[in-house]
Formats: sequence, structure tokens, C-alpha cells
Amino acid sequence: MWTFIKDTGLQIGGKIISISIALVTTAVLTRKLGSQTYGNFSLIGSILLLVDAIADLGTRTIGVREASKKEASKVFINIFYLRTFLSLIAFIVGLFLVVFYGAFEGVRLEALISLLMLYLTSWAGNLEIVLQTKLRFDWKTIVDILFPLFFLISLFLGGGSSLKIIFVYYLIARLLSLIIGWWKVRKWVDWKQKFDKKLLIKLLRESWPMGLFLIVSASYDKAIDSTMIRHFLGVEQVAWYALAYKVYGSLVMPAYFLMTSVFPVLSRKNNRYQKVYKQALLILLLMLVVGVPLIYYLAPIAIDILGGSDFGASIRVLRILILALVISYINHLNGFGLISRGKQRQMLKISVMALVVNMALNWWTIPLLGIDGAGWTTVATEAFSGVLMWKAGRS
Repeated sequence: MWTFIKDTGLQIGGKIISISIALVTTAVLTRKLGSQTYGNFSLIGSILLLVDAIADLGTRTIGVREASKKEASKVFINIFYLRTFLSLIAFIVGLFLVVFYGAFEGVRLEALISLLMLYLTSWAGNLEIVLQTKLRFDWKTIVDILFPLFFLISLFLGGGSSLKIIFVYYLIARLLSLIIGWWKVRKWVDWKQKFDKKLLIKLLRESWPMGLFLIVSASYDKAIDSTMIRHFLGVEQVAWYALAYKVYGSLVMPAYFLMTSVFPVLSRKNNRYQKVYKQALLILLLMLVVGVPLIYYLAPIAIDILGGSDFGASIRVLRILILALVISYINHLNGFGLISRGKQRQMLKISVMALVVNMALNWWTIPLLGIDGAGWTTVATEAFSGVLMWKAGRS
């Protein structure tokens, strides 16, 4: 248990730093861009998350699971081949969206620049696979900090307030952090390992259900609500919702980091699953007991610091999303638990049903309740998914 606490504590400590940097960056961006342009920035980011999910297709999680069981370097090299191929497919899909999707009207060049991030994000995922398998959460934390830090520094040193310049800075920051990260892990990968067709096919077969789950999750996580808010309410309200969701997304990360620490152990074939599961659940509950009251109380202060008076509507949305946060923490545990036991196909079924619920509720609640409706839809979707995951875990 203490190993998980140490690894999770290391990542949470690093995440506190990286979140602090990211929130300062958000405060800079909201003031530099204004609510209208920040809305476009958020819309581009949320839709392209969907493209990132296509490029990943579950290979990051499955790669860690498989590399934890067998010869790691052989898995590493073949997962890199697979992820490179998937990145090419995702780029083509993204290019189609940028050119033909109406939400990008007026910001197509900016979206195209951001699309170049796809390949760098893929290699960031490769790096995470190696670090997570080797249980080197210290270096994972360092890389997680360097990326937002370089981006923030570029905003201060480079100046400029156009979306084009902002996305160029984003690319440069990611590239620099990757160079440092890969310099460290290069010796942990046997680059002479050969392409193994059978292994690659096995990895793809194991990954695609998880990948479709991630694609569907990315759709209802931000893409659908952002797109519907823009359609029904306008791009400025996308910015208000996006700011609240930015804080919510940051607050979810401790649960993710705990589960990335636990996941390699859950995936190993031994009889420790129930013990590790209960330990992880205890840590998650302690996080929530401490965090939820603080978040509720500090929500107005946080939004005022990050966005200023123009983003007052974000406070109410953030407080609604606190309910989703509680459910999401438990869902992280049950979801990673199912994947570690090879039940990613059940996760896919759950995500598809959740997508249908999310789309229907967003279509109904956003015109009726505004951006609050999108927040309540997130709560309902997490609750619906949680019940299904719990049932799948008991089977």
C-alpha cells in the first residue's frame, strides 16, 4: 500500500505543480484571448481530443498491461509501430473534420496547426508507456510538469494574442518536453527489437475495444457538450463551460494518477487484486472527503482568478460538476479494474450506452437549462456509467 501511496503522492505533488501552471496559463489565456476567442480555443481542443483518442485507440493502456506481463522492449517497439500507423489514420480523420466540419468555420487554419500536435501527442503516449511500465513515476511527473511550464514561459516571452501563435507555442512546448523525456528513457528501450506481426495483431485485437471506449468517452466527455453549447447558445458560453470543465478535468487527475500507479500491479497474474482494489478505494475516498468541501467553498475564488468577472456563470457549473467528480473517482477504480482483467469489451458496451444517454440529455437540457444543463448531464452520465461498471465488475 505504501508503494502506491508514494507513487501516487509523487504524481499528485507533480500534478499540483503542473495544475498550478496550467491554471495560471488559463488565467493568462482568458485575459489575452477574451471569452469569444477562448471559446474557439476550447472548442478546437475539445473536438481534437476525439482525434487524439483515435490515434491512441487504447494502445497506451493495453501497452502497459502487456509490457508488465512479458518482455517489455519487444512490446514497446511493436506498440510504437502500431501507434504511428494509428496516428496517420487519425490525422486523415482530423484533416477531414477541419476542412468540412462547420464548427471550425473561421478558425480552420488554427485548427490545422493544432492538428500537427497529434504526432507529438502520440510520442508522449509512447513515453508514458515506458515510464509507467518501468514504474518511473518520478520522470513521468517531471515530463508532465515540463510541458505546461514551457508553454507558460512561451506565452510570457513570445507575446502575441492570436490563436495561431498560441497553438505554435503549444507545439514547441510539447516538442521540448519530449526531447528531455526521451533522452532519459532511450536506454530502457531496445531499439533493435524487430517488427513482430503476430504481436502487433494481438496488441491491436486487445486494444480496439478499449480504443473505441476512449473514442466514445472523448465524444461525451467534452466534444458533444461543447458542440451543442455552441449550436444552441453560442461560442461565448462554450468558454464559460470550458473554464469550469478545465478545473473539473484537473481535479479528476489525482484519481487517474492513483490508478496508473496501481494498474501495472492489478494487471499482473497474482492473487493481490482484491487487496490492491480495497487499498486504492480507501485512498480515493480520503481524497474526496478532503477535496470536495474545499472545492465547493473555493469555486468562486478559483473562477474569479482564472477568468475574471466575465466568467461568473462558470461558478455554478463547477459546483454542479463536483457531484460528477465524486462518481468519476470511483469509476476510475472500477474502469481500470475491468481493463486489468481483460474486460475492455464490457467497457466499450458501457461507453456506447453512456454516449446515447449523454447525447439525449444534452439535447434536452442545454436549451432548457443552458450550460448548467450540460453540467447536470455530465453528472447523470457518470452515474449511469458507474452503475454499469459496478455490475460488470461483479459478474
